[in-house]
Amino acid sequence: MLRSLWLFAIYASFLGLGTQAPFALALGYVWVDIFSPQNVSYVILNQVPVALIMGGSAVGAYLLLDRRSPPRLNIITVCHILLAIWVTMTLLWSVTPAFAAEKWDWAFKTLVFAAFIPFVIRSRVQIDAFIQVFVLSLAANLLPYGAKIFLSGGGYGRELGLAGGNTGLGEGATLAAVAVMTIPLALFLRKHTLLMPKNHLFRLAYIGIALVSLFTTVGTFQRTGLVGLVVLGVAMIAKSKNKFLVGAVVAVAALAIGYFASAAWDSRISTIGNYQQDGSAMTRILVWKWTLNYVMEHPLGGGFNMYVINYIEHGPTESNPEGSVEFGRAFHSIYFEVLGEHGWIGLGLFLTMLIGGLVMLNHAAKRVRGMPEHEWCRDLAAALQVSLVVLMCCGAFIGIAFQPMIHYLLAMAVAVSSYARTVTSLDAGAGSKVPVMPWRSHASPNPAVASVMRGAAGRRDRPAA
Repeated sequence: MLRSLWLFAIYASFLGLGTQAPFALALGYVWVDIFSPQNVSYVILNQVPVALIMGGSAVGAYLLLDRRSPPRLNIITVCHILLAIWVTMTLLWSVTPAFAAEKWDWAFKTLVFAAFIPFVIRSRVQIDAFIQVFVLSLAANLLPYGAKIFLSGGGYGRELGLAGGNTGLGEGATLAAVAVMTIPLALFLRKHTLLMPKNHLFRLAYIGIALVSLFTTVGTFQRTGLVGLVVLGVAMIAKSKNKFLVGAVVAVAALAIGYFASAAWDSRISTIGNYQQDGSAMTRILVWKWTLNYVMEHPLGGGFNMYVINYIEHGPTESNPEGSVEFGRAFHSIYFEVLGEHGWIGLGLFLTMLIGGLVMLNHAAKRVRGMPEHEWCRDLAAALQVSLVVLMCCGAFIGIAFQPMIHYLLAMAVAVSSYARTVTSLDAGAGSKVPVMPWRSHASPNPAVASVMRGAAGRRDRPAA
């Protein structure tokens, strides 16, 4: 009961803050979408449409109170909107209408809200707040898992996290990939956060989130997690100014994992190089081949959840001389998921967003190069790039194409790029643009809230003119 009341208080706080700072409602939706309080609450929140209320309030507050300084037309927002339209159109020829409508309900919301986020997250304070909520919402799922690993040692297929079942962050491979993705963002907050006190305690807290994310990844015994860690290590070395030091840290961490990991972990991970004899890996390859054959005949895809019609033929083995056939195996890849469900058009839009996000973040970092006061923007662009590359690589083996993690990273790419463009334009003396304030409300804000927000905006958030 106390947990339910506590979660309701947090939910109500987002709604209350939204009356004074409308962007807080968008943060509330992100918290609901990632943390899913309705799934861990015994009363109140599990009885009401929490996402609908928060999302509707966020859009309404923007339209009524905060409609200004929209981002410039960009490839990511356009692709989000076009993909939302296209996945809706594929319902018309879906091979499994009932299953398709179920997935469309939440996938469509993810795409639309990701397109909406850059309209309300514009200033440094808002960007910092978004990263905070995003990371802490993920940490709420990672911390229980990491803590239980210390007690049990982890294990493949074990439900040790906050979310249960085999979907979302309750699925081990997804949790492992998201845990690796969280590490660069937690390290960014340790160095640059505005909204938390800059003392050793909070710096250690962010380092703790990064370490728990690492333990969680290892403790899932997921090969996807190992892929993510390798990509993370290489990307951090590539992005670092002191490549030798970072390389040494990565090497020590790798040796520590190898030394302290259990024999069961070694046995599980070692199968990554022997996919021909590994049933799970070979099944994925056969699913991908089936999907390619399907879209050759149906280039527009088969609609959401069309994987339920696939059939995989396994050749004869020593244990099963007659072979076998499996039906309805999931895609286990974001790329084949989009391709099978939405055809070549859907895959084209999806890849355009991913590549566009990396390019946009690279340009943002270059824009603020040589501007020490905006070092945070360059570091955040690098952290988002690393996180996005991790999910792109891990996503080759898990089906999370329409879950919010990837799309929120892309939304942040738009927000960071827009901020970098604004500050560099002002620095060059271009035009009469004014810095984007953290919020605008037609109503008189609460004096205490207004004082804090104005102080943050005036001291820290105003781009150099």
